[in-house]
Amino acid sequence: MADSDNLVFAYLPATQAVSRLGLYLTGAGSDRVPPGSPYPRQQHPELYDFSWAQGRVLPEFQFVFVHEGRGEFESRELGRQEIEPGTVMVLFPGVWHRYRPASDSGWTESWISLDGELLFRWQARELLQPQRAIVRLRQPKPVLRQYREIIDFVTHHPEQHPPSLSARAMAIITAVLEQSDSSYDQPDDAAEAGEVASLVREARQVVWNHSHRKISVAAIAKKVGVTRRTLERYFQKNVGHTVLDELIACRLERAQRLLRDTHVPIKHVAFAAGFSSLSNMCKVFRRELGLSPGEYRESAVRSSVERNTATTNRTMVESH
Repeated sequence: MADSDNLVFAYLPATQAVSRLGLYLTGAGSDRVPPGSPYPRQQHPELYDFSWAQGRVLPEFQFVFVHEGRGEFESRELGRQEIEPGTVMVLFPGVWHRYRPASDSGWTESWISLDGELLFRWQARELLQPQRAIVRLRQPKPVLRQYREIIDFVTHHPEQHPPSLSARAMAIITAVLEQSDSSYDQPDDAAEAGEVASLVREARQVVWNHSHRKISVAAIAKKVGVTRRTLERYFQKNVGHTVLDELIACRLERAQRLLRDTHVPIKHVAFAAGFSSLSNMCKVFRRELGLSPGEYRESAVRSSVERNTATTNRTMVESH
C-alpha cells in the first residue's frame, strides 16, 4: 500500500482460492497529477511502472478512469487518442500501450487492476476489445462513486473480502460495457437515428428472449411494430447484418455456452438453443466455427484445463 500526497494505491494477493472467483481485483488506486508534473510517479512495483518513451505491456486488465483534466493515450490497435474528462481507458493483457496527462492541465485518475477467466471469455466473445479501449462515459458520476468505494475499501481495510470487491468491480465493468456499445446509435439525424436505434435494440431483445423457441423474422418485426422489410433495412444499416443472422448468432452463442459449461447431451443442446434439429446446428457450427459441436466441446474442455493449469502455476510462482 502507498499513500503519498494525492497518490493512493494498494496491490492485492492473488491466491488460488481468489482465482476461482473467475473475476478478481489485483489492485486499485487514484492520483491527482498537477499540471507540469512528471508522469507516472515512480512508486509502483516494476510490473506496473512505465515510461512514455517505452510504454508498457500488462499481464492483466486495467480500467483507468480520468475524471478531471485531459491527456493522451496510444496503443498499436488505436493509435493516439485524446483523453477528455469522463473517459475510461481499458488496458488489455499483452497489448502495448502508453498514456499521460497534458502538461498544461494534469488530470485526476482512478484505476482498478483485474484478472480472471471471465474477462478473457468476454474478450474472446468481443465484449471487450483493444479496438474499443477508449470509452467516453455518458454518466460518469455513478462510475466515479464506484471507483471511490473500491479504492477506499482496499486502502483502509487490511482484511480483504474478494467476493465483495469482485461484485463492486463488476459494476464498473458493466457501466463501461453499456456505455461503449454505441455501434448502431450514432445519429446522422438525431431524432430519426434515436428512434431507429431504439427499435433495433427492442428487436434484438426479442431475438435474445425468444430465440430458444421457433420464431420467424416476420414475427419479430410484428412484435416491434414494423414490417419485415423495414426491420431488415434498419438492421443492415445499423448493425451490418440481417435479423436472421442475429437469430442464428444468438442460438450459436447459447449452444456454445451449453456445450462449454454443462454436460447436456449434444442432441438436447440443439433444441435447448433453439435450432430446429441437430443436423441444422451441426451445419451452423461447421459454417461459423469450422468445428462440429462435439469438436467444439472437446476444444473448450481442453482450453479450460490448460487455463486452470496456467493459473495454478502462476499462483504458485507468485506465492513464492
